[in-house]
Amino acid sequence: GEQVVSGTLNGDQHWGADRTWILDGIVYVESGRLTIDAGARVEGRPGSALVVTRAASLHAAGRADAPVVFTSNQADGTRQAGDWGGVVLLGDAPVNQLDAQIEGVPDNDPRGAFGGDNANGSCGVLEYARIEFAGFEVYANNELNGLTLGGCGSGTIVRHVQVHRALDDGIELFGGTADLRHILITGAGDDSLDWDWGWRGRVQFLIAQQYSSNGDNAFEADNNGDRHDARPRSEPVMYNVSLISPRSHDQHQRAMTLREGTGGHFHNLVISGFSGETLDIQDASTVVNLNDGTLTFDAVLVHNVGARGVTWFEDESESGDDDAGLDEHRYFQALPGMRFGEDPLFSRNAVDLARPDYTPGSASPLKNGAATPPQGEFWDETALYLGAVRPGAARVWTDGWTDFPLN
Repeated sequence: GEQVVSGTLNGDQHWGADRTWILDGIVYVESGRLTIDAGARVEGRPGSALVVTRAASLHAAGRADAPVVFTSNQADGTRQAGDWGGVVLLGDAPVNQLDAQIEGVPDNDPRGAFGGDNANGSCGVLEYARIEFAGFEVYANNELNGLTLGGCGSGTIVRHVQVHRALDDGIELFGGTADLRHILITGAGDDSLDWDWGWRGRVQFLIAQQYSSNGDNAFEADNNGDRHDARPRSEPVMYNVSLISPRSHDQHQRAMTLREGTGGHFHNLVISGFSGETLDIQDASTVVNLNDGTLTFDAVLVHNVGARGVTWFEDESESGDDDAGLDEHRYFQALPGMRFGEDPLFSRNAVDLARPDYTPGSASPLKNGAATPPQGEFWDETALYLGAVRPGAARVWTDGWTDFPLN
């Protein structure tokens, strides 16, 4: 059976796996907790979205053999990016934008407000879940993403989540301290992972796979466009990330654009196959972070980047200078934490659309030179390799619950 949901939800709600839940219009969870059972299916009609407001929370805990699936209400075979809006979680953790209001909700609607002073707060649980074909433009220049986290605190659990074929960004974080672990973003229409407004979360095991026909950056990172030095400053800490692109002939794709004063600490990354360039630092404020240790890179391997696969950076001289004269090529090629031109030995179908295989071969150089992840219950300290998947692994964390439908 099916059950259509629309309007506002108040108090505790429970969506079971015994029926399909159909979103009609923007559904706001205004209070209480929305629990979605393992194996449940939520389908969005055109123009719909699920917005869990600052006063409410989501508990959607699937299992590897029974993920929670958020997808399009259109018939299989006709589904496409932007069929519905996506999932928005709002919380009360710090952001560096006054009166922050989430994209995709009318400016004067208090249900779109987020942020506060509760860094340990929680927007809930999203685990073993897929979000597919999301991200419509709500109104001009105001798009929803597959998954949007606004001011979500460190108590939020986002683990084993795939965002597939989003029209805009795969995942966008506005401030907050939410952590991401075991994340797969496939075929994002704009950026795979985008952050702004002071996000300071931790990330371990993230794969971004770009498609040749669409997509911009794997990472697009900002602090605050109006005030580059706003506090708290965006400064995520990442380990074990694979950024994978087919070196498209149609799209200019870059592994990272870091701008508007963002910081960040990037360890155990592999960057493979981008048509544009490895990374672009923009704005003098971001260069300052490079110089004072707020923006760092350690154990990063880069392979097959640029039009012919051997030009790691693009020329920015004269009118192209967007970073106070920083020469990325010179800076990053001299950085001891960066390795260029070593083949990670992915199988050819690491960029396959239907059945990608993200496991590097057992002889991969990604086994060498890893930085040791920090201690603490969030981190897996045994991940002593570059990238999100252990080279030569027989079983992989993406197995069983992910899917790659074309339409």
